[in-house]
Amino acid sequence: MTKLSPLLLAAMATMAAMAVMAVGCDAQAPQSMDAATQPTPPQTKEQDMSELKSPTADSVLYFIYQRDGDGAVSYKVDGGATVSYWYGHAFDLKGKHYFTGFGSKSEGEGPEGENGMMDPEHVAISQATFTRVEKEGKAEWSKPDTDGYVGEFGRMGRAEQIDESRKAQSFTTGDGRYLLAVPTLDFVNGTDVRMFALLLFDPDNVDALGFRQWGYLGSIPVSYDNSDACDGGEVMPCAASSGTLAFEQTGAGLPDLKVVSKGTIIAAPGKVRDMTEADTVVYTFDQEKQRYEK
Repeated sequence: MTKLSPLLLAAMATMAAMAVMAVGCDAQAPQSMDAATQPTPPQTKEQDMSELKSPTADSVLYFIYQRDGDGAVSYKVDGGATVSYWYGHAFDLKGKHYFTGFGSKSEGEGPEGENGMMDPEHVAISQATFTRVEKEGKAEWSKPDTDGYVGEFGRMGRAEQIDESRKAQSFTTGDGRYLLAVPTLDFVNGTDVRMFALLLFDPDNVDALGFRQWGYLGSIPVSYDNSDACDGGEVMPCAASSGTLAFEQTGAGLPDLKVVSKGTIIAAPGKVRDMTEADTVVYTFDQEKQRYEK
């Protein structure tokens, strides 16, 4: 029998590890003698709800894959595949508060390792989505909705790396869906590439896309820097650009994505030019490909 860690036993039994924790006394401002003798005001529902801690990374992986990693956030499962925690995001939609933890799973080894991915260099994106609920006057997380496959991305058997220097962006559609843009980065042939990985939350099955609550809609680049490859201009012209992502509403459905860049770009062999408004790129959602395309 597999030995479960104490943390996951608690999560499975009562979800107590995700319950509300009150702020400690050492977090309060110093009080006078008179004030210290007064009774502490009861905690309000608003305070109680705000103190709900996010589910832990290892518990997210357990709920998705039903394998105990004994506190690890990346470990091997049956078939030789590696599962890893990727990204966590808390958000509000239609009066509900959610937390989604995303994971990834690499291709396994041998006949037992088949995982259904189209590209063996990719990893499968997975998710566990928790909803904040109230039980006996306290806020806690519901048992999560999970999905082991909401798309695939990455290369060399690794997920796209999170870019900690930028913040995630989001857009709520008029038909009740939530589009999340997670900042990611890659380093390809000496070029630093900054991107956004696009994930769509559709809890009410508004659309007819081929996934359940969450689906991956592709990744779009916004910035480039080839300084490591150009060697000061000796190997190739040096060029670097930085871009911003904006959502452009086009109705009740998915927005267009506008990337405005500034900096320099290679215009022709051996030539670099400054970027202008003409270099702005607009991505629209392709219903057939279920991806954002130029």
